[in-house]
Amino acid sequence: MTVSDQRNRACKKLLADVHAITAKEGLTPSALHAMKLKLVGLAAKKQLFPLADFEMPLAEGRNHPLLVEDNDGHGLYLTISRTGKEAAPHDHGIWCVNAAISGRELHKFFRRTDNMARPGHATVEQVGEVMIEPGSGMAMADHDIHSTVVVGDEPAIGLALYGYALLRFPSVAWYVPQFSSVRTTPSRRHTAMA
Repeated sequence: MTVSDQRNRACKKLLADVHAITAKEGLTPSALHAMKLKLVGLAAKKQLFPLADFEMPLAEGRNHPLLVEDNDGHGLYLTISRTGKEAAPHDHGIWCVNAAISGRELHKFFRRTDNMARPGHATVEQVGEVMIEPGSGMAMADHDIHSTVVVGDEPAIGLALYGYALLRFPSVAWYVPQFSSVRTTPSRRHTAMA
């Protein structure tokens, strides 16, 4: 069996485990934690993810689909982010779980503090952070807010599991704390389902 076949089998097993977890208890904090542990376990099998199988990004980052379910299913990706790549605070609108294969990425978590009464206006405050490196991961519920930055001198390579595939993402909210502003990207839900 080739490495690609082994990887595909392991990814299918992960998603079967994820579906079993959510079927048993729904999308609870403990379910997200259990999914994170499963993803960390898969990321530890580095032999399944040789860099020769995945093209490096030309710019800051790249997502390689590993297993994307049909219809409204989940999306599992191998992510590669170059040193220094940053993402401002944002809300995916859907849950996600990340785990590191190699490298280090700092995730900061925020909560919104305004009353959402003024369009385009938002204030957020940091409420925590975690360094994602081999042997660790993170989980976020729907509408949690985080920012990321790759630290150190090597790319951050990891696994990302989303409640929807990237092509079917809802609107993403991007926050700019220094200007107390927020902007949203268009939802991909309707165009992807058409």
